[in-house]
Amino acid sequence: MGTRSTAHFVDSLDGEPEAIVYRHMDGYPAGAGADIELFLDEAQKLSDSRFGDPSYLAAKYVVWLARTFAPMPESRPLDFLSVGVITHDPGDIAYRYTIVCSGARPDVYVDALDGAGNQPLSGILQAAGLR
Repeated sequence: MGTRSTAHFVDSLDGEPEAIVYRHMDGYPAGAGADIELFLDEAQKLSDSRFGDPSYLAAKYVVWLARTFAPMPESRPLDFLSVGVITHDPGDIAYRYTIVCSGARPDVYVDALDGAGNQPLSGILQAAGLR
């Protein structure tokens, strides 16, 4: 079984998600968290990153994940599993990432759903030597 996670794209940390992306595998901060940072690095290079628009940024993230999980992304880009768009968190996720879309590069928080609450992802990745 994979370590499931979701990414909530919001306007503010206490706001309701405008989009939720589900990831079936490798939801740990060293996996999904590091991937979110890589995705944001790539999006930041775009002339229109959509950092201020949670729905559009979530759509870009789904495309980025699809290319990551597709076995042959160039010839069969729709042949991927392990990612989806959902309306609420499943009961079996281990991590929830909150991506705060404020216009500048988003702040990302991770909740391990073990009672620790939201923690800045950047600090967790730095402490693990991953950023």
